[in-house]
Amino acid sequence: MEILLLVSIIILTTFFVVKTVFYSAKRNLFKGQAAWSGKDIKINHRKSEETKEFKKSDNYLNIIADESEFYLHDQSKQEEE
Repeated sequence: MEILLLVSIIILTTFFVVKTVFYSAKRNLFKGQAAWSGKDIKINHRKSEETKEFKKSDNYLNIIADESEFYLHDQSKQEEE
């Protein structure tokens, strides 16, 4: 009888601990969801003088690489100032 009581207490304790950990992890995962939903992210689009006009036949990965290079160059200029 004592063994049954001890086993049931261990099982209940384990259940509540796992439930608390699961609830905490779930709450923390959904906390950062607003940042990725587009509400908190503001993207500033501006026409850069250095940005060339792209044709439909251009490779999109090259376009992204060029835009990233211009952006990083602008950022480094701002940091130096």
